[in-house]
Amino acid sequence: MSNSPKAKSGHEKGTLYLIPVGLGADDLSQSLPSANTALVNTLQEFIVENARTARRSLRAMGYTGNFDDAVFHILDKQTPPENIPSFLTNALKGINIGLLSEAGSPCIADPGQLVVKYAHENQVRVAPLVGPSSILLALIASGFNGQSFAFHGYLPIEKKDRVQRIRELENEVYRRNQTQIFMETPYRNNALVEDIISSCKSSTLLCIASALTTKDEFIKTLPAGSWKKQLPQLHKKPTVFLLYK
Repeated sequence: MSNSPKAKSGHEKGTLYLIPVGLGADDLSQSLPSANTALVNTLQEFIVENARTARRSLRAMGYTGNFDDAVFHILDKQTPPENIPSFLTNALKGINIGLLSEAGSPCIADPGQLVVKYAHENQVRVAPLVGPSSILLALIASGFNGQSFAFHGYLPIEKKDRVQRIRELENEVYRRNQTQIFMETPYRNNALVEDIISSCKSSTLLCIASALTTKDEFIKTLPAGSWKKQLPQLHKKPTVFLLYK
């Protein structure tokens, strides 16, 4: 790379920067601090889930570098764990590297944690940048317990297993007085809501937080039984679901 940053002298290692991305197509940059732009513009090596969408996100946050000179390591569900060390080879030599998620903050419901774990194991500094997290935004907007909560990621795909898991999470609400947070692949959102309503007590509170920070943002908390006559259209909209009492 003709303009690649020089490695640091001696034994000083680089930094792995965790770079947040906007939560929606119309929110790629407006919820990100301007200070992130200056930092991102010092980087030419990135770990991403998808190179095309990563380039779009970087441009939206003000990245002015030449992508022909940049390096993109692909980290997705198919990436073998043994490939992780190669992503940080240059960090061990003193070069700073950025880690991006597809949306929101890295390492939550995505494979970025594996890179961060390896960085810590090899004394590479990890620096998270400020930015949006759909999980935390949904929690603070729900009216639910913010001192004790658990995030469970994606629920099982099979209906029988999914319903069983929903009932287990509802039990945790009452047993622990704890907010339960989970999500679903956007095209299965409507099916998940129907399962929640049919599986939970009618008095159990359900918050639906969809398309956060975008023009289509929807956040509402109601007893599960009250959602039956006013279900929102959630198909293909990134959504976070929360249960409480």
